[in-house]
Amino acid sequence: MSINDGLALIRRHDFEGALPLLAAEVRKRPDDAYAAYYLAYAFVGAQDPQPAVTLLTKIIEVHPDFTDAQTLLGLARIRISDFAGAQEAYDAVLAREPKNSAALLGLGMIAFWKRETAVADDYLDRALRYDPAARDALVFKADLRYAAGDLPGAVMLLRDAKRLRPAIPEVSDSDIADRLMRYEAALQPLRRARDGLPDMPGWVLCVIGVTLALAFLASAGVLGAWTAVRHYEDGKARLVTLDYPGCAAEMEQSVEAVSDSPKAWAYEAYCYFLDRDNNAGLSAWYTARSLDPNVTLDSNSDQQVLLIRIRVASAPPKGTK
Repeated sequence: MSINDGLALIRRHDFEGALPLLAAEVRKRPDDAYAAYYLAYAFVGAQDPQPAVTLLTKIIEVHPDFTDAQTLLGLARIRISDFAGAQEAYDAVLAREPKNSAALLGLGMIAFWKRETAVADDYLDRALRYDPAARDALVFKADLRYAAGDLPGAVMLLRDAKRLRPAIPEVSDSDIADRLMRYEAALQPLRRARDGLPDMPGWVLCVIGVTLALAFLASAGVLGAWTAVRHYEDGKARLVTLDYPGCAAEMEQSVEAVSDSPKAWAYEAYCYFLDRDNNAGLSAWYTARSLDPNVTLDSNSDQQVLLIRIRVASAPPKGTK
């Protein structure tokens, strides 16, 4: 038996089976940081975080720049409810790697449990920007959406999360299924109410549409709405001239002015994809779909290109299993 046998069991999520193999490797090679790291990894996966904390603390004392060990220590400390210690570990990682998705996710979870909603949402958004496959970030964002009354957004995020399978999830598959069932059940009365609306003449719908638009402008602020429209139109103009970075920058300013425009978020995603920034593109696209699951671009050809880019960006890297 070798360390590779233990890693093979970890890949199959058989953490308890991997423990004795990796423990034997650590006894044979007590100075091998990677053997100790994988043993700690198996302990965390087996829901036994305290030995992992001990192992990882010793590793980091000798190898303070071992980023994966720091992020795993943060997760292990979360599992023993040592949020202060976890935050310290994650802060150390972000000091070196500000875009480290695992550390951003960990801080987002801590802020969520502290009920610091805005801080949690920011960390989770950043985690998804740098790793769109961060399943736990999707789940915690879904909980935030649900708490804010955005049931369609919460359901959409959970459906996306359900398709992913991280190495060591904080939220289990069964918990996600349970959340999704409850959120979809809560959504049904809204759907029935919407479907039960009587048919109305076109002119009535137009009046309602104008009224809602005016109400939106009044609530968002005329200046903010006008700024958003101006940047949105400028962004689309830059898209026509193939100025993809400029398009993305204009759309960023549009959503800063009015943050709940799914169309602006969708075009921001499209411009990021065309500018070859897939992580930022996927993050903006998740936001667009959370606001309107049926959002599309104005041009059918652009929409088809966008969907192709999303599929390519969402595909796992070659060589992963």
